[in-house]
Amino acid sequence: MNEKQKLLISDSLQGVLLGCLIGWLCYRSVVTSLLGIMIVPFYIKYKRRMREKSRKQMLWHEFKDAAAMLYSSTAAGGTLEKALRDTCCDMKTSDSSYQVLLPEFERICMHLDQNRSLESVLEDFAVRSEDEDIAYFVRVLTVARKSGGSLSSIIRHTADTMNLRMEINSEIETILAGKRGEWRIMLIVPPGILCYMNMCSSEYMNILYTGLTGRLVMTAALMVYAAAVWTGHKILDIHV
Repeated sequence: MNEKQKLLISDSLQGVLLGCLIGWLCYRSVVTSLLGIMIVPFYIKYKRRMREKSRKQMLWHEFKDAAAMLYSSTAAGGTLEKALRDTCCDMKTSDSSYQVLLPEFERICMHLDQNRSLESVLEDFAVRSEDEDIAYFVRVLTVARKSGGSLSSIIRHTADTMNLRMEINSEIETILAGKRGEWRIMLIVPPGILCYMNMCSSEYMNILYTGLTGRLVMTAALMVYAAAVWTGHKILDIHV
């Protein structure tokens, strides 16, 4: 079983548990708890997006260092092929852990050893990175290599631009950190109140689970809560 399958199983189990919990809290019914499993595909998609966002952030941090390594090698007069190999070696011997980029650069070096063209190797890397900025950087680098442009200046400009964007994003994250904490607390409060009231005053809450009016009220509350979760997530998802 590979890592992707393990993550899929873990996300599925979490989604099932969350769906059953929502169905039970809102309707106190086994049937609705089972129907709550329908949120599993959406939950899996959400978790996949969160992991992809985390991967891209890590990719940017690592690529900033890789760009500095590439600049050092090309500024010393080395070719782009040599700079890529030197960067791969520097990553292996560095104290930092390059979890995303090191496997990619090892793959690049392996393809170069197999006499594949540098352009096709870099294009494959741009596609796998799934990042528009890295894809643009690869295209500019390829054109500059063919036309005889200054590779070192292009790499340095890219590194400076990435550093600036990372600083801006870091400031945004600092500003929003407190708001995200408040948002997470507010997400916990309504289910927490429902759990408390069901445990301590179940007779008082029966009206919400037995009559048609009570079920309509709980359905409306669930829709408002879902809309608030989605809106808060979109508001706090700010990046440059």
